[in-house]
Order: sequence, then structure tokens, then C-alpha cells
Amino acid sequence: MVRIESLLHADQPTYASDISPFIAWTNEIIPSLLVQNLLACILVFLQAVYINKIVIKHRINVQITLWPGLVYILLCSIVPQCTYLSAVLIANLFILVAFSDIFKIYKRPFAIKFIFNSGIFISISAMIYPPYIAYLLTGFIGLSIIRSFKTKEMLQYLSGILVPFMLFGSWTFYCGTFQEKMVGLVKVKFGFSSDIMPIDTNGYIFIGLIFLFIIIAIFSYNSYSMKKRIQVQKKINILFWMILSALIALFISDSLSIDHLLMLSAPLGILLSMNLLKIKSAIFSELIHLGIIILIFVLHFEILIL
Repeated sequence: MVRIESLLHADQPTYASDISPFIAWTNEIIPSLLVQNLLACILVFLQAVYINKIVIKHRINVQITLWPGLVYILLCSIVPQCTYLSAVLIANLFILVAFSDIFKIYKRPFAIKFIFNSGIFISISAMIYPPYIAYLLTGFIGLSIIRSFKTKEMLQYLSGILVPFMLFGSWTFYCGTFQEKMVGLVKVKFGFSSDIMPIDTNGYIFIGLIFLFIIIAIFSYNSYSMKKRIQVQKKINILFWMILSALIALFISDSLSIDHLLMLSAPLGILLSMNLLKIKSAIFSELIHLGIIILIFVLHFEILIL
């Protein structure tokens, strides 16, 4: 429902084309913008379900709840510029799988497949959306937080990172497009993108909300970790490293658009859900939920443009 505007008005979105050649390939395969936006809705829903599965399985929240996925959907849908099938949205799926694998290695004696797979999935996400290259270090830090990281395991992680690039390079070399495809993949100009700054009041509302949510999460750190098991505290720390890496990634390219902030949606969705669960009045939590939905409709349908 919160993304219905993208289906009613399937306008051509503004892509950062030199950031992700993957989008150009997607447009060739799926030329219909309506179909793309419909796939984006399905993808966000599946990611929300997967986030709930991660939170429940690893007991990040004390209660079994669907709030993490719900908050993720709301964060991915606040502004119209984030409702189309973007590279960062697709890459988010692989990031979720990668960090789910990292969470699984806690006190697991034979964790080679999870360590190796985490490197593969983070690498794939970086190929789809290059700013996710910042998460290569985050994955290493996450593995170090979860357990004592041995040299052998470090090599396993690095091997996982290299595999997608080697396979992609081999395929493009076979097709005779190695130089064109590989240059397009690594074509990134470092710097802060002015395109990420909003052009109207609605955009400033979105930026303001995101940074307000980050501040809320930072000041809620102690409450997140309070009375939690050590393994849960470690996983919460990794979520904060994900937020920091997403902010650092703002400076990886000078051609980003506002949808880059979707990198923050998964960790913020999980953390903010814990704030909602701590509210004693269930009615107040639902009022916050309803208020955000109303705000989404205001921004999407331009009911109020200041």
C-alpha cells in the first residue's frame, strides 16, 4: 500500500548510470517501468520477511515480532525516489544474506561455508552497487567481532570476495567485452555527490528523518544491549558498523542519488524496531506507525509541498 504511487505513476526514475552498469542491463531485460516497480515491491516485501527471520532466529529482539520488517518497508518507501527497482535495493538482498551468514558463525567450530559465503555475497552486492565495497571491511570487522578471527578464516573470507570478480572477469573475457564491462564496473570517482542533496522540502524531510533515526539509534545503544546475551550484543554492534559503513560510502562516489540512503534501511529497521517494542503503550506504537504511513502518502502524492 505504501508503494502504490510507484505503480500508479511509473515515471522514469533518475539513475546514477555511471555508478551501476547493472541497472543498464536490468533495463534491457525488463524495459517496462511498471514491471520494474512491481518487482521492487515484491523484493522489498521478501527482504522484510528475511529481516524478520534473521531477528527471530538470532533473538536480537526479546519478543517475537514483525516490527523489524515493517520498519524496513517504511524506510524503503518514505520518498518516491526510493520506490523503483534500484541497484542498491537489489544489492540489499545480498547484504542481508551475507550478514545472516556472519551471524551464524558464533561458536560454530566448522564455519568455513558461512565465512566463504559472506565474502561472496558482499562482493556480489558491491558489483551490483559499487558503494557497497565499503562493506568488504565491515564484513571483516563483523567476523572479528563475532569470534576470534584466525588467519585461515581470513583467507577464506578473502577467497569468497575474489570469486565473483574472477567469474565475472572470465565471462566478459570469453565474450570479448572484458575491457568494456570491467571498466564500467570499477568506474567510480571518489567524492561527495551533490545529487544526493534534496531539491525540495519533501526531500529535506526524508534526509532529516533518516538522520533523526540514526541519532535515536545511537542514543539507544545501551538500551539495545541491556540484559542481552553476549552473542546478541555482538550482533547489535555489527548493525552499528553497517550504519557507519553506509555513511562512509557517501564519499565513495560523486554520482550518488538519494536512494543511496537505502543502505541504512536494514540496520535501522532492526534497531528502531527495538525502540518501538520498548514503548509500553501498544496504541502509541501503532500511532507512530500510522503517522509514518500518512507522511508517506503526503510525500508520494505531493498533498503538501512546502
